[in-house]
Amino acid sequence: MKKTATLNLFEELCQKLSIIVKYDRFFGKGGYCRLRDKSYFIINERLSAEAKEQIFKKEMKALDIEDGVLPQKLKDLFDKKSS
Repeated sequence: MKKTATLNLFEELCQKLSIIVKYDRFFGKGGYCRLRDKSYFIINERLSAEAKEQIFKKEMKALDIEDGVLPQKLKDLFDKKSS
């Protein structure tokens, strides 16, 4: 799996927020979920890096993330209009 710098930033942010990121093969794209007392991002590993970034972007917009935790590059990405 080839990762982009933005994808790495999303994964690092998840680590700071105690969200477990799993890549696996399944039907569908994936997204954010909670199971018991843990949070997860489960992403289809067959997706392109851009598609994975879009999933992180869409799902994280719904989460209540403090501005101090977000790297500037991700803040800029979230400020852009969603496509």
